Formats: sequence, structure tokens, C-alpha cells
Amino acid sequence: MKNLFLAFLVMLFTFTYTFAENKSELKRLKAQQEVLKLNTDLNKLKTNYQKVLADVQTWQSKAIEANAKANTNISTYSTTDASSTAKEAKAHVKALKEVRKWNAKLACGQKKLTKLEKKIEKTQKKLDKLNKRIQFVNQ
Repeated sequence: MKNLFLAFLVMLFTFTYTFAENKSELKRLKAQQEVLKLNTDLNKLKTNYQKVLADVQTWQSKAIEANAKANTNISTYSTTDASSTAKEAKAHVKALKEVRKWNAKLACGQKKLTKLEKKIEKTQKKLDKLNKRIQFVNQ
């Protein structure tokens, strides 16, 4: 009877130790899975940031070009030739609308960039914190 009881205790201890070890291993694997997910999110954010940055640079060059064009269109209006003055005024208004359009796109793009920078920073902080936790558990 004692041998049976002793064998039962040994088996119980073995199973308990195995399950406890598997539980810590499972926690570590879940943490690593979360790290991989955060890395994926971070890479997506960085690629999106690069795309928006390229767009902003394009819009910036177009806005500079439109601003220069609008500045060169300024001329003195005369009352002697009303039809040509009206045409010049319409062209100037059109140039100013173009400037406004590109400046609005540029402002929107820069706002997107700042939001993406904040998201990247936030995700990087989470990732660093999680990596520290995993290294602490592994040691």
C-alpha cells in the first residue's frame, strides 16, 4: 500500500512539474507572438509613413511651383483695356485656387505624417517594453 501511495505521489509531482513548466513556456510563447504582431504592425506603419512622405514631398514641390507661378502672375491692372484685365484677374484667381489646393493637400499630408510618427513611437515603446519582459522571463 505504501509503495502504491509513494508511486502515486511521484506521478502527481511529475505531472504538476510538467504542467507548471509548460505554463511558463506557453506564457513566453504568447509574449513572443505578441512581439511578432507588434513588429508586423510597426513595419506596416513604417512603410505607410514612407508612402505618405513621398506624397508630401511631391505635394510640396507642386505647392512651391504653384506659389511661384501665382507670384509671377501679379501684374498691374489697367482700366484702359477691361477685357484683358478681366482675363488676367481670372488667371490670377485660378492660380491662387491652385495654390490653395496644393497647400491644403500639403497640410493634410503633414498632419498624417505626425499622426504616423506618434503611432510608430507608441508601437515601438510597447515593443521595447515587451522585449524587456521577455528577456527578464528568459533569465
